[in-house]
Amino acid sequence: MDESATPSEEKVLPVAGLWDIADPGLTPARPRTHPRHSTLLISQRPGWMQVFQSTTLRLGISDYRGDGRPDYAYNARVIYGDNVFPARASVAGGTPLTIAGLGLQSDTLAQTAGVTIPLLASSATQLLISSPPLVDGIYDLLLSDVNTGGSSSMTGVLTVGAGASDQIKVICGTNAPTPFGGQAPVPFTVLVVAADGVTPVAGASVQFTSLPAVGFSACNGGANYTVLTDPSGIASTFMTPLSVGQTTVIAKLAQATYPVPQQVQVTLVGTSSQLDLSLLTPSAWIAQGTTVTLSLSARVLSNGSPVTGSTVNYQITQGAATLSNAAAQTDASGNASVSLQVSSLSALVQVRVCVGPNNSPCQIFGANVVPASSFQVQAVAGTLQIVPAGQSFQPVMVRVTDSSSPPNPVLGSSVLFLSYVGRLPQNQPIVWAGESSISQPITPIVVGKSQSTVQSHINGLASVPLSTGGISGNVAVVGSATTGTSSVQYEAPAGAVKMALRVAAERSETPFVPEGRLPIARRFNAGFEHGDKSVGTAEHLQV
Repeated sequence: MDESATPSEEKVLPVAGLWDIADPGLTPARPRTHPRHSTLLISQRPGWMQVFQSTTLRLGISDYRGDGRPDYAYNARVIYGDNVFPARASVAGGTPLTIAGLGLQSDTLAQTAGVTIPLLASSATQLLISSPPLVDGIYDLLLSDVNTGGSSSMTGVLTVGAGASDQIKVICGTNAPTPFGGQAPVPFTVLVVAADGVTPVAGASVQFTSLPAVGFSACNGGANYTVLTDPSGIASTFMTPLSVGQTTVIAKLAQATYPVPQQVQVTLVGTSSQLDLSLLTPSAWIAQGTTVTLSLSARVLSNGSPVTGSTVNYQITQGAATLSNAAAQTDASGNASVSLQVSSLSALVQVRVCVGPNNSPCQIFGANVVPASSFQVQAVAGTLQIVPAGQSFQPVMVRVTDSSSPPNPVLGSSVLFLSYVGRLPQNQPIVWAGESSISQPITPIVVGKSQSTVQSHINGLASVPLSTGGISGNVAVVGSATTGTSSVQYEAPAGAVKMALRVAAERSETPFVPEGRLPIARRFNAGFEHGDKSVGTAEHLQV
């Protein structure tokens, strides 16, 4: 302002510059503003710089006129995006991402691939967003200050799905010659890992295709399908040969993004005869001591075509179990099935399945025993999610396998889902802290608890709906899914979020913490409320 209180560009000309911390600042800074490069606002000077490695910089602000009076005050505004955590997101979207930086506000715009991403929470140094659906690839993130026009671009900080150096590996997929029209017993299962060859990549696109065509169970018999890897980096599908002879089945990683995608392949040989028999599930792995009923489904084929009205005979040849019927007739699709019940399974059960009346050809079904000490629990879906108030959570889903390599899905494992609903005092917003180490100034109060036990299915999957139990306001659901000695944690805040929740639910046998406090290893953090948006002269910026 000049002496008549009119906005002026002549009384003070603020300029800013950046130096390496070792530079005393006696020479002009290479990245600096120009006194005549104004924005549309009176006496506002924009400046940009690029940082290519982690370092500490010195920020200096001065009056270009050199005779500015001390009563001419000014504010300096810095907007800087430093990093994103985690640096990976799913192609499907919905991955919570924490952006760290300086000078961030509740109205800071976050964009990637031309898409504006709504903010879920903000502070002066962090933003919380949920990644949008995108194709596999490497993405930049742009932060913009709507008030000053300032911006900060983070180049190549977010990998969605598969990156260019990620790898795809075959876990299993080798099968004996299979009657065409019948499902091969071993699924084609692949693992996607990062460049280190170890770290699993979740949410990456894997396209299954073949030549000539086979039917994929992942798409209800379709011949070309793309699936996303689960949190363990796994994508899998059963295969049904649709012709006689050898078929090459290929799994391509991020085929829509990379011109020459990484791929792996297996071969499947289809056979044909006057009479063939195929078991939908020739083997099962069942939790020791479990009582469970499962379906034994068979398909009778003749030169690849289903046989209607044929008799399929079932006989237990080893172990203790009960069949619902000793025989079944095939339907119009050539399928026949009976139920097998095992009680307190303790040893291998085998069932001989044959086509009557001559009991030829035959197949053997085996029910294998898996002790609880071998159980492994893998997250599949819903273990980390954020929803606005009034919206429903997606179910939490896990997979139970044995400890073999490759692992087999376990049927009949009892999975305990234990959930707590908590909130901060006075219904304060939940606080998100990503994976960072956090302080615990306020311990949340338990306002609800639920638990349920679910048996895993033949594919090893077990799931429960996640709910706040009718409790409204700013709450979070945290819990664990446990079977045997293995468990995974899940967490889901609902309502207003400030900068929230990296918690690990304790095992169910841990004594309940008295006074209604949440029994979790890291409790909600009520911090990130401070943060001056102005930056003074000669501040040190760690970037």
